[in-house]
Amino acid sequence: MKSADIRKQFIDFFKENGHKEFKTSSLIPDDDSMLFTTAGMVQMVPFLLREKEIEHTRVCSIQKSFRTVDINSIGIDGRHNTFFEMLGSWSFGDYYKKGAIEIAYKLLVDVFKLDKNKLWVSIFKGNSEIPYDSESFAIWRSLGIEEERIVKLGEDNFWGPTSLEGPCGPSTEIYYDLGESIGCGRNTCRPGCDCDRFLEIWNAGVFMEYYKFENGFSKLPYTNVDTGAGLERLALVLQNVTSVFKTDLFLPIVEKIKSSNVKSLNDKSVNIIADHIRGITFLIADGIIPTNEYRGYILRRLIRRAMVQVILMKGEFPYLASIAQTVIEEYSYQYPELKKNEKKIIDTINKEEQLFQKTLRKGFAILDILYDKTKSTNTRKFVSGENMFLLHDTYGLSIDLLEDIIVTSEKDRDIFEKEMKTFNLLLRNQQEKSRMGSSFTVGKSMEQELLDIPRTQFVGFDTLETAPSRVLYVLDMGEDVQFVLDKTPFFAESGGQIGDSGIVLGNNVKIYVENVRKTKNGVFVHQGKYEKNSDKIKENDLLECMVDSTKRLKASNNHTATHLLGKAIKIVLGGSVVQKGSLITPDQIRFDFNFEKPLSDDEIQKIEDIVNGEIKKNSKIIIENITYKDAKDRNIDLPFDDRYSRDEKLRLVKIGDFSEELCGGTHKGTIGNFGKFKIIKQESVGKGVRRVRANLSK
Repeated sequence: MKSADIRKQFIDFFKENGHKEFKTSSLIPDDDSMLFTTAGMVQMVPFLLREKEIEHTRVCSIQKSFRTVDINSIGIDGRHNTFFEMLGSWSFGDYYKKGAIEIAYKLLVDVFKLDKNKLWVSIFKGNSEIPYDSESFAIWRSLGIEEERIVKLGEDNFWGPTSLEGPCGPSTEIYYDLGESIGCGRNTCRPGCDCDRFLEIWNAGVFMEYYKFENGFSKLPYTNVDTGAGLERLALVLQNVTSVFKTDLFLPIVEKIKSSNVKSLNDKSVNIIADHIRGITFLIADGIIPTNEYRGYILRRLIRRAMVQVILMKGEFPYLASIAQTVIEEYSYQYPELKKNEKKIIDTINKEEQLFQKTLRKGFAILDILYDKTKSTNTRKFVSGENMFLLHDTYGLSIDLLEDIIVTSEKDRDIFEKEMKTFNLLLRNQQEKSRMGSSFTVGKSMEQELLDIPRTQFVGFDTLETAPSRVLYVLDMGEDVQFVLDKTPFFAESGGQIGDSGIVLGNNVKIYVENVRKTKNGVFVHQGKYEKNSDKIKENDLLECMVDSTKRLKASNNHTATHLLGKAIKIVLGGSVVQKGSLITPDQIRFDFNFEKPLSDDEIQKIEDIVNGEIKKNSKIIIENITYKDAKDRNIDLPFDDRYSRDEKLRLVKIGDFSEELCGGTHKGTIGNFGKFKIIKQESVGKGVRRVRANLSK
């Protein structure tokens, strides 16, 4: 069955079963916390959360998707891709487990004519928080799937949200048995085995009945179904081939690569180029350009990774643009944006090839010299950590590309991973830097490394400047730097309030601080960028710190307003309302609390009136240090009781006679200059949990 027929029959089948077709969305998601659209679910999140009105309770789509999580498997096996097409279907409060499973089974067996005896399924076996999915087990048994072909798996069968929090739930997945000749030969081989025998072809149902928060789960007030089947894997099975690269989705691309100007063909290189050029073509068509950060970094990495394979096959540049032309020709009937952006795609690839080919060829030449030298002297293999650092630091080859070039076998990988310890030491833990521009975090390795560093003295409640502060630790990452000071005025992200930004100065040193996080032991880690031509810092240097006062004041005002909001909500909705979380930035307030239904317009107005009434009073903000016992004795709310140490001093923030609350955030002066408080949005984030977003405006 041709891939075009698979697409058509899938959509036609679901339309016949009452589903409305949604057209594919861009690979650039609306959610900025995500790099790419990784599944069809991404564009459905507003409906899953009931943030948008649901006109159709049954929906289907073919969604172009992009993931890099399996990038090291591409070319080695025949089932993973970066870019892929996801055939999906959804039920928004319509059918649930029984409907989803029966529809999937009917499509595969009755429409696609797959041998039902080769179908295996997996279900969620449960954990301490979420129970075993006995309902799905019973449904599969009723369809005639033998008990031994129903496998109970753990986290692989529980699908989390597409970003940091969101709807989620247990899943049931369908596998196709490719036969004993493909697998490991063990009697225990079944779905979940790390061999290639069982191919997952369809996640037949993510049963969304939970909302995941940072610290747990809440039941959603409604149930949804999210399914997804990779077109590439379905084509592999329906076209009776052993690799996605042998399906009609890839054959024209593969043949173009093999017929182009290369002298030494190998399947791994051909498959990597075939996979990557599809991703490259679609990413550029959706507006992404090669850069050194975030989405642009991924595109650049794909292009350069493909260029490595061209050199390994002794090819000549320009090369990739002609392969992209084949992708455009083969896919434009389904995705007309490719033809529309044809010139931009070709020009972008040619420019990137021209930019990097000299560096890449020079790096390969140095590798050859190092390899010849080690052969003649019978010393360690050229893949030493010292040589990797030389190639990275002097010749501009990223560690990703070095890995692609060096690792050609499992033996190579073992050596590479051992030598990475030396590389990391020379580069001062380069892995702590996120090359994709994601949010700054204190990783586990840094937590461990900072165990012996004294707790940071935070002086930022009283001043926004310090001179001097002593550097206790530095993680230098080129233009970027992370460092620890003995004392700091920079507030570290906590209690919902984001970290400060500002400037740090020293002798010929200038660093723009962008964020501050803290370890579990209370060590503040500052993240920043060196100004151009600035000297680098080192341990024991003395630095002056200056916090961005405008950003701090706005965040402080919003934090104080959050206290007013929390108290006003209790007054209007009742004293049993408990805060579930918050996010406080200079521009906006986000506040989560337990409540079973949406706030009415009247309730919102009352809350706003109470907060604005308190602002008009211009009450003083009074800070008092008390003990945990004092807080208990005075019946002060402790919404996050488990976070407080029983023997430490706690910081009580009082706003006139209206509010008193334990808080480690920043607050200042009086509240009369806050401006007008306004709730701009409300939404559900789980069963019995509401979220309001608000701001202050002059």
